[in-house]
Amino acid sequence: MDKKYEDLPVEVPHPTDPAHKLKLVRTTEAFVCDGCNEPGDGPRYTSADDADCGSRNSSIRLHTSCALADAATPLQHHLFPGRAFVFLPKPPPPVDDTVCDACGDPALGFVYHCFEKNLDLHPCCTSLPPTVTATVQSELVPLELCDKASRRHCAFCGEKGRRKRFWAYRWYNANERRHVYVHVACMRKAAGRTWDEDYYHERVGGGGGIVRASMPAIEAAVQKSLARNARSSRGGFARVMKIVTTVAQIVIAAIFGNPLGMISALVGPGGFFLQG
Repeated sequence: MDKKYEDLPVEVPHPTDPAHKLKLVRTTEAFVCDGCNEPGDGPRYTSADDADCGSRNSSIRLHTSCALADAATPLQHHLFPGRAFVFLPKPPPPVDDTVCDACGDPALGFVYHCFEKNLDLHPCCTSLPPTVTATVQSELVPLELCDKASRRHCAFCGEKGRRKRFWAYRWYNANERRHVYVHVACMRKAAGRTWDEDYYHERVGGGGGIVRASMPAIEAAVQKSLARNARSSRGGFARVMKIVTTVAQIVIAAIFGNPLGMISALVGPGGFFLQG
């Protein structure tokens, strides 16, 4: 993870209007980022001066990854070697056809764009760690972020389909002698339902609340997916379950712009450890 997400500055300039200062706020409400127009959870940057600056009446709310975007320096990503991504306040035309090449969802606002290959990335998706190591029963299991899920089924949804074109985490299952994948898009969709309930029903979730609230549904979906594949039992049902659910915590925290939730999943008890 980029070090800037571990030690968030108290105040930063707005990425598209440097004269406008934004302050770091830690609140307990779900929100919509005014930069990328995507769901948010946990800490954010806001221009509001009132005490309740996490409310929907705030003048500006930005994900930490959106607020810390660098408009002057092109972004380099390891999954697209040699490609330069330029920060833009909105996708280039045709805007309606622009999707994030990480998660497959539409890009509706702030975006990193590669003009050479017409690629787009949500700012939050760029914060997904490239390599992590899971600790499962005292054994270290390395995982890597890849740009597609090959022909293998996702351990979460049990499908190939459209989502295989986008990013996934994978690890090697020695018992089955094959790689196992988890679509980033699957984690995003599952957590989105929880975020909708929190936001539209004004329920308080707290920093990382979306992660915690999403876990029961995600665990149930993983169990159902693994049960459809008899080989998964031979490969260690509990082991796969542990890895997938922890990956889910990291992905959800990242795509909802909550670096503190991601750090907790990475270094918490039984969690993951960052490698890259």
